[in-house]
Amino acid sequence: MKPILLLMLLAASVTPGVAGQVTTAQNVDSPGMDVIFLQELGMWRALQTHDLMAFQALLLPDYLEVEKTIQTREQLMANLNTCTIVGYKLRNHQVRVISQDAAVIAYSGSSEITCGESHLTSNFNATTTWVRREGKWLVQMHTEIPIKP
Repeated sequence: MKPILLLMLLAASVTPGVAGQVTTAQNVDSPGMDVIFLQELGMWRALQTHDLMAFQALLLPDYLEVEKTIQTREQLMANLNTCTIVGYKLRNHQVRVISQDAAVIAYSGSSEITCGESHLTSNFNATTTWVRREGKWLVQMHTEIPIKP
């Protein structure tokens, strides 16, 4: 069995939120592609299980979140204290390796979030920029753009 297929099966089996994921054809020789995809899944899983320490550990100190507003890591973490991801799906991911220590993953997704008494659903296109520092892949920036379902 090819290593990429094995990793994809492993990711699907350990991440219930992405069981219905659709993937695109990619250059399987791209260094870091599998690692980036699995890191992205781990980021979403940490959010879904509300493991905020694990989530924060994936973000660089100078991290930026770009959605309706631009937030720093500290601002984002403060906002996450009252919100939990109930479910999510990631579709059509594509990884672009920028250098040996930088890569971007882009995908479409949907999520269900509860914030206090509010229940929100969203559909979006997202990108995450991953940077390798001291042997670990960490998030420099994440963006989400709302789309129609």
